[in-house]
Amino acid sequence: MALVRRTEPALSDLSVTEFLVLSRAGFLPMGLVIGTSVYDAGITWNLGQTREIPELGFAMHQARKLAVERMRAQAKEHGAEGVVGVRLQVEHHKWRGGHTVAKFVALGTAISFDRAHAPQKLAHAPSLLLAGARPFTSDLSGQDFVTLLRAGYRPVDLAMGSAVYEIDPSLLYNYIGGTVELIPYTQAFFNAREGAMDRLTEDLHRDHPKDGPDSPAGIVGVTVEERVHTGSGFVVEYSAIGTAVTALAEGDPRRHAQLPNPTIVVPLDR
Repeated sequence: MALVRRTEPALSDLSVTEFLVLSRAGFLPMGLVIGTSVYDAGITWNLGQTREIPELGFAMHQARKLAVERMRAQAKEHGAEGVVGVRLQVEHHKWRGGHTVAKFVALGTAISFDRAHAPQKLAHAPSLLLAGARPFTSDLSGQDFVTLLRAGYRPVDLAMGSAVYEIDPSLLYNYIGGTVELIPYTQAFFNAREGAMDRLTEDLHRDHPKDGPDSPAGIVGVTVEERVHTGSGFVVEYSAIGTAVTALAEGDPRRHAQLPNPTIVVPLDR
């Protein structure tokens, strides 16, 4: 795939350190890429139950996928091999008529391998494009991306899963006057977390089958976040997000003979 040469400076949200690490490995930023999706989950009613809301969970998942795919399409237009440092942002709103609306944004830096300026030993490294010439997506930082390559793996895709639960606040009246565990709430939160992580792996294997060229070997950097839906009463969403990885091609010069030693970094600005 031919690289797209930009006539203007490429925008990037990479830090100086990330830019230097990527450039030493032969990668250059091609531009800041953004995908968005505004999704209507229909009308939901608070039925006074502690239960999952599958239609809202499906909407949240579809919104994420649409935003990421549109970001990937922009990266492909730039001639990029993938996107690093992806940030996922979501806002929930209650519109007139009781419609629950989600606005989702996926933002990252598209990068591509520049053979002309790469170290000589890496000049003939194979492309990291996925099957069908699709750029990979990853929420790894520039440093983590290069470390992953040195360890013999490459990013495949963002793996995502979500579950939305309605919490019945009336159950609190059963616990007045005591310091006890709120068992129904504990179980609901546990089910939501487990559901989000289960769907993460199910969706990933559906998009990248185990016998395919980009079959994931694992998922790194998984985070599980809890969000309360604005204007939706006691409605809580759990989302699980990570980066699926697979082994580099045989003979890829980016693979180091020995695994890199882990380094503990302590931020000084916190």
